[in-house]
Amino acid sequence: MSAVSSLIPRLSELFADFWTLMGVAALVTVMVGLMIIACRRPLSRMMRARDDARAVQASHVGDPLRLGGVAIFIGLMAGAAAGVWQDAALPALLILSAGPALLAGLGEDLGFCVSPLRRLAAAGVSAFLAVLMLGVWVSRADLPGLDPVMTIMPLAVLLTVALSGGFCHSTNLVDGMNGLATTVILSAAVGLMLLAQDAGDRDLALIAALLGAAMAGFLLLNWPFGTVFMGDAGSYGVGHVLIWIAILLAWRTPDIAVPALLLILFWPFADTFHSITRRVLRRAPVFEPDRMHLHQKMRRCIEIVLLGGTRRGLSNPLATLCLAPMIAMPVVAGVYLSQDPSAAWIALVIFGLLFAVTNVLVTRFACARRRRYRGVTARLTHAE
Repeated sequence: MSAVSSLIPRLSELFADFWTLMGVAALVTVMVGLMIIACRRPLSRMMRARDDARAVQASHVGDPLRLGGVAIFIGLMAGAAAGVWQDAALPALLILSAGPALLAGLGEDLGFCVSPLRRLAAAGVSAFLAVLMLGVWVSRADLPGLDPVMTIMPLAVLLTVALSGGFCHSTNLVDGMNGLATTVILSAAVGLMLLAQDAGDRDLALIAALLGAAMAGFLLLNWPFGTVFMGDAGSYGVGHVLIWIAILLAWRTPDIAVPALLLILFWPFADTFHSITRRVLRRAPVFEPDRMHLHQKMRRCIEIVLLGGTRRGLSNPLATLCLAPMIAMPVVAGVYLSQDPSAAWIALVIFGLLFAVTNVLVTRFACARRRRYRGVTARLTHAE
């Protein structure tokens, strides 16, 4: 608790003009989001029919537009355009490199059925563009056995592209509850902003701050009622910007531990790694959607334990609320262990184990309560 509370004074020490620019990014995001909601009918005519509510992984109510990512990027660009930069090309190149991932996601949002593999490939193209445009890649791991390999540039670039593309796809996978992906991205953006601020890297701190502000503005529209969704354009595009802030930070500030950055980006990586491991062990297709992500288990657990039935309109936002502290904990750890690679690696393993154990405990608790409920119902029926 003291670690979390001590972050508040650090937020107040942001560069003076940040708050105004963050206000611009948040306000523009909200305004564009409201316009999208208001123009639902004409926008729907431009889109192909979707049936998201019947998807196996669906946890929402109704059929909101999936164009929130457009609002987020417009808000981000508005804040960037209003800002004063030491390297004016940096925000432009970073946002521009997200183009392929953003467009592939937008195609899926508009109903053109862009497969997960094609979206992943587009995210890889965005990563390769970022390497070319920014001249940056993951050059170290702060791990003795891996660091020599990272000195081989072609291998390092290949790993960077895989890491970036995989993270974009992972961000899409955690976009399953109202406000969930937004909370994940917002908390990570704050963590990266604090590290960049401590390193004296004003440009990266500002990009992270603007991204966090745009996400905060979108959160007002997405949680608790889900009036508009971030969509695949948002999850892939924003995921690209987020991980490249982290890659740039590692490149420009050698003192920052790579595992600390992975802690800040922990939740999407952990969810994807757990899902792939689970599907491989069960010999299920890796890219086939299911309802076994932690956020989906948490929603059903809430319905079984607290609500007594399927009430997605209430269990959906409550699941995000329950998971928010768990999402924030690795971020806080990453900020405070940024100068200690060994401790950060240990913390990463511990949080990974806790994530796996939580999956098991939530499932067993919900199943036990369901059996107990059915037993009580059977006894009451028999008594009648």
